[in-house]
Amino acid sequence: MTPDTDHRYDGFIDGFAHLMAAQRGVPLVGGRIFAYLLVCEPAEQTAAEIAEGVGASLGTVSSMTRLLLSARLIDRVRRRGERSAVYLIAPDAMSSITRATLEATRFARQMTDRGLTLMADRPPAARARLQDLRDVYLIFEESIPPLLESWEKRRREITA
Repeated sequence: MTPDTDHRYDGFIDGFAHLMAAQRGVPLVGGRIFAYLLVCEPAEQTAAEIAEGVGASLGTVSSMTRLLLSARLIDRVRRRGERSAVYLIAPDAMSSITRATLEATRFARQMTDRGLTLMADRPPAARARLQDLRDVYLIFEESIPPLLESWEKRRREITA
């Protein structure tokens, strides 16, 4: 898939890049690379193919793939006899994303706990907004791990 042959994914790639920027602080080009690797064919792409696919320079692709590699969202594979390494979505990328979301949720819940501690001497009505937010975070914090485990188990069964 190259921009010359298939533009139908452009809106998805850009939209997903903005989502990753807003939610994870990933630079837009990094989000474009990740989104491109989600939908490209073949699933393994060289840096040059990625650069063409997302309209970025090789230098930018190099720095952004390092960022995505360190976040465990993509893998780099070098095949024997091949000159160029290829990049692809890491098998555990979706788990990594979910775990990062869970960690952010846990941190946010801990912050609301701190706020509630500071408000301990205030009436319940004054604490209600923060208490509601804390309770929502706690629901996510308690619910996501079993859901993730279930998804990972099902994924292992399907790929076994």
